[in-house]
Amino acid sequence: MTATHAPPTGPLRTLCIASFVNTGLFMLVYGLGVLSMWAMRGVPFAEYEAIFIDRFGAITDPAMRGELEAILLLLYEDGATLMLILFARTALRSYGVLGMWRGRANAFHIYALAQLAGIFAPHLVLPWSYLGITGPLAAVALTALYGSLRKHNESVGA
Repeated sequence: MTATHAPPTGPLRTLCIASFVNTGLFMLVYGLGVLSMWAMRGVPFAEYEAIFIDRFGAITDPAMRGELEAILLLLYEDGATLMLILFARTALRSYGVLGMWRGRANAFHIYALAQLAGIFAPHLVLPWSYLGITGPLAAVALTALYGSLRKHNESVGA
């Protein structure tokens, strides 16, 4: 039997609700992304590239044109895999939040694992040069916030 804690109250409840909205929206976005990136593989790369170059080539700095083309190739070849990784990470985050909502003791660990995996797993596809600082800091900050609010919720509910 899974150990349980008090259901969320106060700020933890608000954070859980915000996370449900966030993960629900992004599961929809990444789910559609998997399907659309998979469907784009049926289009020859030259046509795929032309769609984006025609639209974004004019607003892209000529010095950045090579980078735009590299990103397009990466998305064409591995976009569906990337979207699937992001979908799985978001689904696991959602599962962790749902567990915290239900008061399950191990749910925070599931959420924290999903956040940590969410920092590194996309780089199975993406080059490490795309690892920014904002995303990992936000993931760590939200995990710390959940952890502290969960501890506070347990001490108030005990």
